[in-house]
Order: sequence, then C-alpha cells, then structure tokens
Amino acid sequence: MKKFLTIALLLFSLSALAQEKIPVTESDYSNSTVEMADQLRGDGKIYVLVGIIAIIFIGITVYLVNTDRKISKLEKNITS
Repeated sequence: MKKFLTIALLLFSLSALAQEKIPVTESDYSNSTVEMADQLRGDGKIYVLVGIIAIIFIGITVYLVNTDRKISKLEKNITS
C-alpha cells in the first residue's frame, strides 16, 4: 500500500513540473512599484490589513502557549 501511495504521489507531482515557462523580460527587472500596496496605503486600508495579520499572529501565539502549558501540566502529572 505504501508503494502504491508513493507511486501515485510521484505521478501527481510530475504534472507540476510540466508547467509552461514564461520568459523574463527587462521590464520585469525595472518594475519597482507595488500597485496593490500603494492602492491599499492610499485608501488607508493597509492599516486594517496589518491589524488583521497582527491579530491572527497573536491568536496563534496565545494558542501555542496555552497548549504548551497544558502539555507541560499533563507531563508533570504523568511523571509524578
């Protein structure tokens, strides 16, 4: 079963290598503007985006700390 799964995943991953390549031009190298960020900054929405990302990061951090405390408590109960 493992061999079949490995072969299937290998065959599916080969299709990712068959992507069409897009040539890189000189205009790609000289493009130094980020239009989406400029538009968000101009509308004042960039701060909302940064706030949402910060809230998500803080939430993940709090979740990990709480999980670590619970695991430590369980480990302490098992060893004693």
